[in-house]
Amino acid sequence: MNYYSLAKEHRNTGWYLHPLTGNLHQVCSDALSQFQSDALPKKVLDALQYCQFPYSLQSPDFEQSYALDEKQLKTLDKFYERIVFLRKINYWLVNRYAGSSQPIFDDSLQAFQALAQQNRSALSDRQGCLNRTLAVAKSSIEFKKSGVLFIGADLPVTNLHAWIIERDYQPDPWDRSWINYLPVAAYAY
Repeated sequence: MNYYSLAKEHRNTGWYLHPLTGNLHQVCSDALSQFQSDALPKKVLDALQYCQFPYSLQSPDFEQSYALDEKQLKTLDKFYERIVFLRKINYWLVNRYAGSSQPIFDDSLQAFQALAQQNRSALSDRQGCLNRTLAVAKSSIEFKKSGVLFIGADLPVTNLHAWIIERDYQPDPWDRSWINYLPVAAYAY
């Protein structure tokens, strides 16, 4: 996946997410432009519009049940555990691993449903938003086509949160806090 900096100004201070460390950095607002990506792909721009106007998103069929086989669940579990392990080593490395797509689900909604079956939803895995979104991005066919993974900041508190916008919906039925975060970085194929 490619990294796109969406560095923002908040209260006369610039903020950006470092692509190698994953740390949120504060800079002088005059220097902010050197930390912003020059050109953003259309799907990132479209997804940013949905972040800005979340009520324009479509509502996916969260009630739909998916027939998931044991092999898919085991593979997803392996992806998730590797992501947790690699995050302890290096942020850049975990993004490289997640960026090598190995699709096992049709879309991100199906992948989030599978994670929930493994007790890894936003309800039960509070600190794992980045782990979940990276595992979903790695395993979803549709994400590679139309998905964008965002990392947002709650400024000036500096809490971070990760979520996905895919096509015209947000596919995680248990994540409702994403609208409280200002996107500072995006990852997309």
